Amino acid sequence: MAFLPLHRASFELGSGVVLDIEAALGRGRSVAIDWHAPRLAAAEEEIDVDAVASGTAPPMCWRDSLYLFEQYQLREDTDYLIDITIPIALAEAQEQAKKNVCWPFDLRVASVFRRDPARRWKNASDTGRPSTTITGQLNLRSHAGVIDLATEAGGPFRAEVVCRKLKYFDEFKALLDDLADRTAELLLSFDSPVSLSFDASGDLAENAAALHFLMRHVMAAPNLPSAVSDIIAQPHVALVERLEYTPIEEVQDPDAEVIGDGIDTSDLILGGPLARLFRGYTPRVLLEREIFESHDTPENRYAKAFLAHCGFISRQLQSRMSVRRFRASEREAVSWARAIDEALQHDLWREVGPLSHIPSNSQTLIRKRGYKELFRLDLLLRLSLALDWKQGSESLVGDIRPVNQIYEYWCFFVLRQALLGLCIEVGGGDFITLSKDGLRVQLMKGRRSECRFEFSSPTGKKVSVRLYYNKRFPRPKTAHTEWNGSYTASFDPDFSVVVAPISNMAAAHWLHFDAKYRLERREAVGLFESENDGDDGDVQISGDYEAELSRVHKLEDLFKMHTYRDGILGTRGAYVLFPGDGIGGQVHGPHRNLFVRHPSALGGGTAHRIPSVGAFDLVPGDMLEGQVAAIRNLLTVVFEMASGSLSYKEEQANF
Repeated sequence: MAFLPLHRASFELGSGVVLDIEAALGRGRSVAIDWHAPRLAAAEEEIDVDAVASGTAPPMCWRDSLYLFEQYQLREDTDYLIDITIPIALAEAQEQAKKNVCWPFDLRVASVFRRDPARRWKNASDTGRPSTTITGQLNLRSHAGVIDLATEAGGPFRAEVVCRKLKYFDEFKALLDDLADRTAELLLSFDSPVSLSFDASGDLAENAAALHFLMRHVMAAPNLPSAVSDIIAQPHVALVERLEYTPIEEVQDPDAEVIGDGIDTSDLILGGPLARLFRGYTPRVLLEREIFESHDTPENRYAKAFLAHCGFISRQLQSRMSVRRFRASEREAVSWARAIDEALQHDLWREVGPLSHIPSNSQTLIRKRGYKELFRLDLLLRLSLALDWKQGSESLVGDIRPVNQIYEYWCFFVLRQALLGLCIEVGGGDFITLSKDGLRVQLMKGRRSECRFEFSSPTGKKVSVRLYYNKRFPRPKTAHTEWNGSYTASFDPDFSVVVAPISNMAAAHWLHFDAKYRLERREAVGLFESENDGDDGDVQISGDYEAELSRVHKLEDLFKMHTYRDGILGTRGAYVLFPGDGIGGQVHGPHRNLFVRHPSALGGGTAHRIPSVGAFDLVPGDMLEGQVAAIRNLLTVVFEMASGSLSYKEEQANF
């Protein structure tokens, strides 16, 4: 059994504790557990798989392959009914419940678990021993990773939470990998004397599941194995000068300057073959200089130490996965350790000594093929995507993260990369901080995450470009005439780009982007389509609750773009970024997704080139390059128009 969609699963956690999880949607039928599933006592197979699945992710399943963390999997934004049976009397359970709002689970799951009132709990003393079943609901919202639902009395219980909007095993992993790579590039460009420690007793392996996930990325064929091959093919070498005393009969390449500076007057004999040169004496030994190539360089010492460190991590993971009886993960860790041991057997490393310090200012580590890849992988392992999440990282146990925020962070760095393809970066971007934990990438609202660029138009004119993360646009408290801020309430789009001619910085033009992880392609396609095209009558509201809810969410995303366009002064366009698999930037045709705020655009064509509202697909993977190109095309048009001689005038009317 490689994959089985489940509707209900019951786990025995030990000490008489039983955890029962049932999906709120769908139907189940009993299935015999004829596969290796530790602690799984009973299960129901999902009957309505097609109806309840989202993409390739059912609400609940068991996987023997194609899992990143755990074999038992739940899904984000899905409702589950929870029954947790503990071996204590009902009265005692009610007393214990006063500890926290989500007892018997840890308080940190309070944001996703809602316990039913005590009057709905059940006395489950069927065996003659006191036992109570506590009921509740679980909804993991927009999170993905690993969650720990352990209780005080029973043993640990971990489940993998998969995302539904992205293809979990391809796009979600690519999202993490790409965000990790972009984070590493920032850290590599950070000029700091901070060194990294190779302390084998560090905290790297504290979260075995997260570390195992990162090691899969490190040990993938294009990463560490490829980097080691490049290093062995063209290792870093240094010319080394060695001075040593050699018996005069063995000197082959005498250097008068070296010999003159290194005469040992205590080791002279009277007479001898060199007596005429040394006032009647001949030295027994002469100082000789030898220059040779050596592989014992700080860069090679670093590479060797990192390989040994990865081997240590692999063996540590092997031990931990063995204790948890995760056989597939254990075998994977064993294969990593063996591969690294084999790599360290190469003759290159025999003359390389132990690492004393990391040559962080070495151009070899930053630029040379093989070494720069190792340095990047080292940063990924040590920093482990140490992003400053606004919520989620402290509210849940395990390595679970809010996917919508991961997507939001990633979109920011993709926009920054798009701007780097058009402009020269001139400063800002103060989102790398130095703390007691080391370097940390930390996006903050407003100026803290401001990135400043300069764009040169084909005519040679320059414009200033700035990118902000979560910049707030408040209503001014004092009277002024500039077109900035909001004239009503405060707004804070996810990302804002402002462009202004350097000769006239007051003539600012704003573009805003919002990352909508929850928006799916079919919703985005119909985002700008009327509910009653071709009908001037009243819109008939659907009586189906789910359909109506979907319509409200769709309109909410559309209305927010119109709100940004109208409510934030100086705004030229507002656009949705969503994890779709198409290419945006269409202003014509039946499937256009960019729209211009002008009557002439209603006929399908307009002289106005900057769309007012729209949506762009943006998802990790093969489509990303084309998707970024579409955004870059929009930015190019805006920057070139801002550099022109014509001044922009807001809508003019008599009233």
